[in-house]
Amino acid sequence: MARFRVYFVSDLHGSEVCFRKFLNSAPVYAPDVMIYGGDILGKTLVPIFPDDGGGYRWYPTGHAAQHFPAEELAAVERRIADSGRYSLVTPPEEWARLQKSPDEMEGVFQRLALERLRHWIALVRERLTPKKIPVVMNVGNDDTNEALDLIRAEGPENFLVPEGRVIRVGPYEIFGCGYANMTPWHCPRDLDEADLQKELDRTRSQIGNPKRTLLDIHAPPFGTALDMAPELDADFKPQVVAGNLLMHHVGSTSVRELLESVHPVAGLFGHIHESKAADEVAGVPVFNPGSAYFSGQLQGLLVDLEEDHVASHLFVLG
Repeated sequence: MARFRVYFVSDLHGSEVCFRKFLNSAPVYAPDVMIYGGDILGKTLVPIFPDDGGGYRWYPTGHAAQHFPAEELAAVERRIADSGRYSLVTPPEEWARLQKSPDEMEGVFQRLALERLRHWIALVRERLTPKKIPVVMNVGNDDTNEALDLIRAEGPENFLVPEGRVIRVGPYEIFGCGYANMTPWHCPRDLDEADLQKELDRTRSQIGNPKRTLLDIHAPPFGTALDMAPELDADFKPQVVAGNLLMHHVGSTSVRELLESVHPVAGLFGHIHESKAADEVAGVPVFNPGSAYFSGQLQGLLVDLEEDHVASHLFVLG
């Protein structure tokens, strides 16, 4: 059996430049499948205000205004998009009104987020669909059901959505789950461990051959090098003692149990941006490429599979 190459990234959170790098990696790495591990949507909406005289201003650091002429608007919007944020050109008084109406502000945010997701789907259709490269697109805990519905409804034929399913790609099965165990922020797809266990159990029943099954789960297993995150105080600020950032395990015990009981060929995870690592659970290789999307740097992972084992792996940067 020939080696089967997987290219995996996760947690790009709306970064336009990182997603384009992901697509542009196809001819470089020649993968048999490209997998996105969740957290598609960005997190922040940035206002751009018209100035008198035809120019604009925005606040790149949140404090000091930066003024620029009209011909630089597209470049500023692209800078914002590359960092994973969304921009809205609006009069100051309209922005002030939106800030007093959380539901309406959320509606604007979701509209812009889904517009960018549609744009990404169009890029896949343009660049990868003619090459017949499978693109497995998972959601994450920061994503919404509307985003999941969109990728299911509008993705091209090479766009595969494994959420709650076991799908087949080449000689392997891919088990998908975009939920995560509960976080301090109570994100849209956070679940208590008992409910996450139920989701995993429902999908587990679809597995045909565990030795040819690859887990694509957003939340990493508990107690590994993949799930180390800063400890937070009551105000959600990282705790520092004697100049050292305190870290602790935040992964899922349910995901760990799945690895220990099913023994798949490998597990691919994301969610914890700081924990770029490779590890093992019950002899199963597990990986998290981490994420630095805000910087425009793409962190990825190449995994070469051979029969029922991982022949090699390599973390890559772009």
